[in-house]
Amino acid sequence: MANLVKQLRSRRGNIAIILVFVVLALFMIIATHYGTKTLSAVRAYVGAEGQWTKAQKEATILLIQYSATRQPELYQQFQKELGLHKAFKRARQTLISDHPDYELAFKGFQTADIHPGDTDLLIWLGQFHKDISYLQQAFDIWKQGDQKITELDSLGHALHQAIEEDLLDSDTRNQFIRDISTLDTQLTKLESSFSATMTDGARWIRTVLFWSIVTLGVIIIITGYFITRSYFKNINNLNKELKENEDKFKKVLQNSRDLVYQLNFETGEYEYVSPAVKSILGYSPDQLIDEGPNFILDRIHPEDLKRIDQEVEEMKGKGVKDHFAGETEYRIKKADGDYIWISNQRSLVEDDRGNPKALVGSVRNISDRKQHEMDTHKSLKEKQTLLEEIHHRVKNNLAVVSSLLELQKNESSDEVRPILQDTQSRIHSIAMIHEKLYQTKTLSDIDMREYIEDFTKMIARSFGSDQKDITITQQIQPFTLEITKAVPVGLILNELLNNAFKHGFANARNGVIRITLTKENGRGTLRVADNGQGLPDDFSLDNQQSLGMTLIQTLTKQLEGEFEILPGDKWTIFQVKFPVT
Repeated sequence: MANLVKQLRSRRGNIAIILVFVVLALFMIIATHYGTKTLSAVRAYVGAEGQWTKAQKEATILLIQYSATRQPELYQQFQKELGLHKAFKRARQTLISDHPDYELAFKGFQTADIHPGDTDLLIWLGQFHKDISYLQQAFDIWKQGDQKITELDSLGHALHQAIEEDLLDSDTRNQFIRDISTLDTQLTKLESSFSATMTDGARWIRTVLFWSIVTLGVIIIITGYFITRSYFKNINNLNKELKENEDKFKKVLQNSRDLVYQLNFETGEYEYVSPAVKSILGYSPDQLIDEGPNFILDRIHPEDLKRIDQEVEEMKGKGVKDHFAGETEYRIKKADGDYIWISNQRSLVEDDRGNPKALVGSVRNISDRKQHEMDTHKSLKEKQTLLEEIHHRVKNNLAVVSSLLELQKNESSDEVRPILQDTQSRIHSIAMIHEKLYQTKTLSDIDMREYIEDFTKMIARSFGSDQKDITITQQIQPFTLEITKAVPVGLILNELLNNAFKHGFANARNGVIRITLTKENGRGTLRVADNGQGLPDDFSLDNQQSLGMTLIQTLTKQLEGEFEILPGDKWTIFQVKFPVT
């Protein structure tokens, strides 16, 4: 849990560091971009101011020449030069308005021969005239210049009117020239002030941009220093932890009772063998590393070698994963010459592409376990033989008892002989169960289908005669029962079959007996039905005192089941239901 918290903190720290660098980098990019864009816009305004000044100077000269020569085309050229100032004025006025028309401003600046990119910069920077003091001051100077241009336009109009009305004498002309010169001087000062203001603004922007970049650079250097320092500190801590974990791992391997190894798939050589090989096999790790897997193969027991060779060959092919065995057991010769049983548990180590590159395994001495398994197997074999002998002797003893009863029948009266015959039938039922157990591998479960088929044949033979044709049909679901349930079921079936033959078909020449045994939802159902003469009208289980019915009810209780007689059209149906596992 502590390592997980540490990893989460480290991951969050790395993300925070990356975010800091990203923010600083973005800030530097943005600052550089807008700083450069602002300087370019200031340069564009200084260039536009040069166009504006040039037009103003040419207009002033044209007006003075017009006062001297009185040529109308000079006045027209004067008006044309003032057209640039009027267009710039419209652009300025719309930029400083509450709802600027940028298309109108673009057309106004395009009156002069200004590059479209510079025009965009003029409009972009003009949007911030209220936020930048230098720009606001420059726009105020520009406004004053536009007012002086208006005065120059009015002065030119007055001069044109005086010339048209032939009122321009020498004194008036000189006064016009003095007024024009005065406006030119004032405009020159405003133009110089505008240019100086924009230059100061550019210088301020460069200073801010310079110190911003310097500050960001210092921050990045300091941050980088602490990050680098933290990084190397983490690396040192990680190396320290790795060294500690490596030492712990080595101690575990060195003190492990199991042999741990790693085999390189490409070279087929051992890359590591733990010291436990000395205590398990008596060899040194260097012996296995130097001589490789053949050192082990040469010491495998001959009876196990063929199987191990086959496993090794299968692992050399391309489909290693398909034939790979995670665990194998075999005998191997130790350094002292004795053989021991070992368990070799192994797993594949894959590269990034999923191809096996190494085999890592753990070897353990399992000689004691193998000896215990052999002793247990031997003991089970002996017990199985003993049980087989017991079942065989029980069957034989029951056969002796049946033979004695057979001898007794020959000397008994007609009244006693049926009783002895019923007893013989019950003994045959039990004897056959022991015979079936003797023939099974488990010696505990009886195949009920096979048992009932054989037992039914035996009953049919004992009651068979030339005068009667009784057919027995069977519907037996295949399942097994343990002896404690098989014996009562067999005895119940014996009583029901005997009852059917002796009473159901006492006066009948032919008929059918149906035997059904099913298993469903943890309950077994045995039914014996016959189409003989049926039961008396006053027949009741509660009033029956015969040995057969008493035995059936007693055996049903032993099975923890239920015995009942089912109604049927021309059929007498006896049913026993009992729990089965």
